[in-house]
This record gives sequence, structure tokens and C-alpha cells, in this order.
Amino acid sequence: MDDRWNEFEDALESGDSDRVNEVVDAIKEMDLDERVRLFEVCFDELTDLYAENDDGYVRQSTVRVTEQLTPGISLIFAVADDDRSMTADIEDVRGQTDEVAGFMLEAMTDEDGRVRNSAKRGLKDVFRTYDSLEDEETIEALAIELEEMATEYSDKRREHLLEAKSDAEFFLQSGFGRLVEGFQKEFGDELEFDG
Repeated sequence: MDDRWNEFEDALESGDSDRVNEVVDAIKEMDLDERVRLFEVCFDELTDLYAENDDGYVRQSTVRVTEQLTPGISLIFAVADDDRSMTADIEDVRGQTDEVAGFMLEAMTDEDGRVRNSAKRGLKDVFRTYDSLEDEETIEALAIELEEMATEYSDKRREHLLEAKSDAEFFLQSGFGRLVEGFQKEFGDELEFDG
């Protein structure tokens, strides 16, 4: 797995979009256990690469790769079903999700809008994972944190932070509330009800 990460790291540092997309696709195609192991090998190095790089595209690439490593719903179901092929347990899932959440929060304040937009997408995966873990408390805490962070900015960062907060609040709604809001976002004023 270390050799695979070295190849991925070279591609991320290159800033070449084709190579970065190949990394993202390769991670998407990995089975769940491979992703868990890759996370353990590379997460700290990903965050270091993000922190040390002046190139916005490279930072965005690290966020995109981290998003692919977010444990996600499928991993929760595999662990909950006691899938014997899995080396992870619920605490591993929670720990990895916590680490991804912290990184995505940091990336939400990046000066580059591409990075923030990728982080916002990554946070949606984080919220879904916490929702699957039935951890509303953490989602609420993240919504509060995002709102507090937004007060520190008056530029596009503020807007992106508040959008991410809204995404968190979406996951705090009941299932029916989500359905209604999802329809409203998708169809907007096109929905007309005969009365």
C-alpha cells in the first residue's frame, strides 16, 4: 500500500489534472478495506502535502483524494453487518471520519475557491457518514463550528462556510423534511400543486 501511495503522491504533486483524476478514479475503484488501509497509510501525508503547497490545484487535489477516503455509508453497512473481510470496526470509521472532518473544516477557509468547493463536497460525505452513524450531536457541532468560522470572513469564504452549514442542517432534518427540501432544490418553482 505504501508503494501505491507513493505513486498517488507523485501524481498529486505534479498538478497534472489527468494524473490526479486517475488517482481519484483508482481510489473509487478500491474495495472498502483497501480504502481503510490506504487512509491509515496516507492521511497524515495528504494533510502535510496540503499544508506545504502553494499551488491551489495541488491543495484541491489533496481535498478530492481525502473525500474519496471518507469512510462513507457503504463502509458503515459492511462493518455493521460484521463483514469478516473488513479489518475496520465502527470506532475506526468514526475516527477516520473525525479526521476527515477536521481537515475539511481547515480547507473550507482556503483562499482558493476551488479548494473550498471541493471541501464543501467532502463535508457532505462527512455529514452522510455521521448521519449513518446516527450521530446528530457531531453534525450539530459541525454546523455551529461552520457558523462561527463564517463570522471571521466577509468574502466568498463566508458564503461557502454558510453553505456548508446549511448542508449540515439538512442532515439534521427528519427524513420527510429532507425529501421536501430535496424536491424544492431540484424542481424549485416548477412544482405546482392543484388546489
